[in-house]
Amino acid sequence: MIIKNSRKLGNTDLRCDALRIAEAGYEALELKKLFQNDCIGYENTVCFRDNEFDLTHYKKIYIVGMGKGSASATQQLLTILPKRKVKGGVVIDITKKRLGKIKSYIGTHPLPSEKNILATSKAIEVLKQTTKDDLVITIICGGGSSLFCQPGKNTTCLDLQIVGDHLLKSGAKIQEMNTVRKHLSYIHGGNLAKYAYPATIVSLIISDVPGNDLEMIASGPTVMDTTSVHDAQKIATQYDLGNLNFVETPKDLKYFTKVHNIVLASGWTAIAAMREKAIELGYKPVVYSKALTGYASKVGPNLARAIKPGEALLACGETQVNVTHPGKGGRNQDVALSALPHLPKGSVIISAASDGKDNIPVAGAITDSAYTGHEIKQQHVDPTEAVALNQSYTTLEKVRGIFTIKRHITANVSDFIVLLSRKP
Repeated sequence: MIIKNSRKLGNTDLRCDALRIAEAGYEALELKKLFQNDCIGYENTVCFRDNEFDLTHYKKIYIVGMGKGSASATQQLLTILPKRKVKGGVVIDITKKRLGKIKSYIGTHPLPSEKNILATSKAIEVLKQTTKDDLVITIICGGGSSLFCQPGKNTTCLDLQIVGDHLLKSGAKIQEMNTVRKHLSYIHGGNLAKYAYPATIVSLIISDVPGNDLEMIASGPTVMDTTSVHDAQKIATQYDLGNLNFVETPKDLKYFTKVHNIVLASGWTAIAAMREKAIELGYKPVVYSKALTGYASKVGPNLARAIKPGEALLACGETQVNVTHPGKGGRNQDVALSALPHLPKGSVIISAASDGKDNIPVAGAITDSAYTGHEIKQQHVDPTEAVALNQSYTTLEKVRGIFTIKRHITANVSDFIVLLSRKP
């Protein structure tokens, strides 16, 4: 089981069913399974999804990985590549792995640090030595924007930290955050492709962005950027970021003609598996959204109002939280707790972070109309007020509402949600 405390949380049949469906979502995101299913190697050929690459066309292979889970993904990738051709590379993750010729670095997340910048500079050194006869395979995972970073002209690491922290706490959308990041960077917004030019690039992407916008996943290091300095400045003004030293991203098409961007997994990967499990358990699956956005405190009630008897309402995406008080919690905990007062009788909701970290070291939350509703009333707690005070964890931890998972084995594809209503 990936969810560690399922037995403790599954104290009703309905909660057990919801946990089984969430477990199916997590199982579909196991990195080892993803690479075994979608990345196949032969003597001189590799296939990524439906994309085949003849390795005899390349003299050397380099690997550059970034984001949460990229080190584990690189381990799996190395099992299908010919060792004689892999000459080196750099991976930056929150965990370190033994990767042979590939240098593995530990970085910080969600805010960048000098450690991240140093590791990224090592990756740039590798990219700059490639030629037109080489193949660069990049593994791009969620969290790559912070872990893989190189400040632009007249921008410091402290600047990136302050801007990132301010946007996180202000509830900025991921598209807004990454537009700003791209224009404060010499690695995002297509800059990796520029450094590697004229080598061939294959980017294996695990998407944590609602809608799978390639420009926004890890701030699009291998994708031509369609945003501008003007766009970044508008967002900076909206969020009172002051005067920032924005730089333009590469706009020359030549840097991208030999780039192949391939999405291996996304929130839909989890939704598809959860849908199958819901059918197996006798529920009618309904996909509410594959690109869920909005404030967590509003999303929870909206989901609760949408459920009908016998349904399994499924969604994936990334909500926002406006941090106004020094409480403890995360967006998934807020979704589950804010939904509670609006849940119909005989219903349950689970909101889960796919990588197992919902701001703090917990994966997410579960609430239901029967058990949680009763326990919350006994403690005289107002769920809506607890969310407003950023105290979702403190509230849910007392009522069997928090769950954890085995970390660092699943892909980071943002969040997924399952809401069940008892069968009629």
